[in-house]
Amino acid sequence: MVDAGLRKSRNTYFANWNDLYNSKINADLLIMGSSRAEFHISPKILDSLLSLGSYNLGLSAWHFDMQYARFRMYLQHNSKPKFIVHNVDIYGFSKRTNVADSPQFLPYIKDTILQNVMHNHKGEFDIYQQNIPLFKYKNQQKMAFEGFLGFMGFSNLYDTTLKYKGYYGNNFVWNKDFENFKKRYPNGAKYRFDKEVIRQFDEYLSFCKKENIKVILVYAPEYFEVQPYYKNKSDLISLCRESVRKYDCQFLDYSKNSLCYSQNYFYNSQHLNKEGAELFSLDLGKKIKPLLK
Repeated sequence: MVDAGLRKSRNTYFANWNDLYNSKINADLLIMGSSRAEFHISPKILDSLLSLGSYNLGLSAWHFDMQYARFRMYLQHNSKPKFIVHNVDIYGFSKRTNVADSPQFLPYIKDTILQNVMHNHKGEFDIYQQNIPLFKYKNQQKMAFEGFLGFMGFSNLYDTTLKYKGYYGNNFVWNKDFENFKKRYPNGAKYRFDKEVIRQFDEYLSFCKKENIKVILVYAPEYFEVQPYYKNKSDLISLCRESVRKYDCQFLDYSKNSLCYSQNYFYNSQHLNKEGAELFSLDLGKKIKPLLK
């Protein structure tokens, strides 16, 4: 009853997952990636420019392996898209060691794709959580109560999502994240590219090419002062350019875009605020329009 109720929920945790599982997306264009997709690319703006239906499936804190898993789950329940705009990040080709923001997965932990991508992660759902009723909600009593009320037909009481088709622009001001990053990595950071994640990335692009799904890889704007701290960003750029050659996709690199040079458009070095995100979405829509023909 709790699982079924939460699968109707429109709260911030579950609205996008429920759109996916309940076959309510069926987008012409999917937006994929991490938080730099979720909070940066507005479907409303893209739809207005491109005259199609888009949906943002960006997922905060997770790397490409979970993004790819979410894409496979999407295809199980929705029609395949014609186009994908996929934001790539330098840290996105490593593997997480823990399950990020685990409550969002609770009603769906029987999904074998989810189970496989979380395997060997700290905090993965164990056999007891998967098979003993209510055990997975032992520290989530409020969530369980919401699920019960949702099952009884009162899911409207928890309609709290502020997202539009998976996107939400953050009206935040510049914070101390970048200063903390510089203190933690005074000599810069080099991110590991996991061989299995790279293999999955190739598999994903190969599948899209075979299915005639046009993929546009995007590196979203980041504050210019952080860029020298990424010691192997050239590896990511090379990976994307090689993917263009092998899989007939496109790559748009916003590293030198004018947005990168104004702190007014960011709330930390990696994330645009709402004003910056919607200026980026507007420019992105104009750039990809001729690529979709």
